Amino acid sequence: MAQAEVTGLLIRYTQAPIVRKARVRGVLPGPDGTAVVRVAVGGRKTVAGGLHAVYEMPLFRQDETLGPWEVVSWVRHEAGGVRIYSSSQVDDVLGAPLIRLSGDVPSGKERLEDRAHTLLTALSCPAPGYEERESAESLLVGFLYLGEARMRLYVRHQDDQGVIACDVRLAQAGPAVIAEVFSRSRERELWEAPGEDPHCRATVDLTH
Repeated sequence: MAQAEVTGLLIRYTQAPIVRKARVRGVLPGPDGTAVVRVAVGGRKTVAGGLHAVYEMPLFRQDETLGPWEVVSWVRHEAGGVRIYSSSQVDDVLGAPLIRLSGDVPSGKERLEDRAHTLLTALSCPAPGYEERESAESLLVGFLYLGEARMRLYVRHQDDQGVIACDVRLAQAGPAVIAEVFSRSRERELWEAPGEDPHCRATVDLTH
């Protein structure tokens, strides 16, 4: 559920920079159920294969859950300037530097535009609360911009601990496709190997 809350909040930063000119181009669940969240950043048109960086943060620290706004503060701090990392912190994923963050979350204030978006979203289409997420059969736990105007949607079902990724074409992402994401991702006969993506156990192609 913590992953779903982070995903819900960071969607707004696909449309506007999270810091300077950097935008969120993906929110990824931890591989093999690891309790981490990964945030991919890049430019306005960046897709997988050209990401600037992927930041990995632990979802739980000393029995406390990492809050969505803490994730925003952490990404703003790291992507907002030049940082030096040790070799043990840096790896590679999806062709981009994977930077594993630890320690205290940098302090950061919620900006006025952040609060405005929260207010307007709550008034127009309230996000599901904790209890709703707790009982939901399926949850969106991540997303990633792909090439050719496609997006990968990471879905977790309550009856299955694994994450299934659905690839959709943004131009075709109307009500019919949206309705298919949760239902079709359960159909094992549609599952395909995820290739080099370690954030899901299988993919489903909904781009036809």
